[in-house]
Amino acid sequence: MPFFSAPHALVYYDVFYANITSSMSRKPILLIHGFASTPTNDFALHLPALQAHYTLLAPHLHGYGTSSHRTHYPITYYRDDVADLVALLDALHFDQVYVLGFSDGAIVSLLLSALHPQRVCALAILGGQPTVNEQDVAGLRHWLLETPLSEAWQRELAQLHGELYWRTLPEMYVKGQEALVAAGGVLISDEELAVIHCPTLIMHGQRDRIVPVAYAHTLHKRIAGSQLLLFDAGHTAHIRCQHAYLSAVLNFFDHSSSIVL
Repeated sequence: MPFFSAPHALVYYDVFYANITSSMSRKPILLIHGFASTPTNDFALHLPALQAHYTLLAPHLHGYGTSSHRTHYPITYYRDDVADLVALLDALHFDQVYVLGFSDGAIVSLLLSALHPQRVCALAILGGQPTVNEQDVAGLRHWLLETPLSEAWQRELAQLHGELYWRTLPEMYVKGQEALVAAGGVLISDEELAVIHCPTLIMHGQRDRIVPVAYAHTLHKRIAGSQLLLFDAGHTAHIRCQHAYLSAVLNFFDHSSSIVL
């Protein structure tokens, strides 16, 4: 099992090599998953089609899956994840990658593209946000702490993270988000967003009740030349609109591969 000692965690990762030899010349896709998930879980429906064209780098972020457990979420945790991913890219000699991020992974993807623009060829995100406020955290608290989690999701969380550990994650995560709001709520500044010049596809569910769609419009406005694609779905639009999402991502990365930055 491949592990890497990153600056903030022992990070587990998979590399799924492209199935087509002629695709090996393409840059790999870095998959960045969301809260309480893993890449092979969040992108399970899309992995076969993506791997048919691209090599995929699929790390488990700190606190999830087979990587190191968390005891808390510091207010720097999104940026810490970026540092861990850059160290992993260095160790694997991946100079440049395409980036596909979902939810919390979309935030990490944005920061990676802003803080290390030379490493990202193109960026496609779903369900991202540049800031977090009290209303957002109230929604998270209701979703994770005040409403019983479905039995199916509980079984999934236990399988991904272990029965005892996963039960610490929701409250820990909400506390981390509350701390971010108390610190000003800025996850990525307007100045940092302005640094992102790679081809960027911003996707969002119009009926997202976890991350309001207004954040997608903000990102589109702040990132020059970005594309905006809205789905008639909620937060998990990549699942509800599986084929439209996959087609958009593949077309976007295929087109971006012809662009010389």
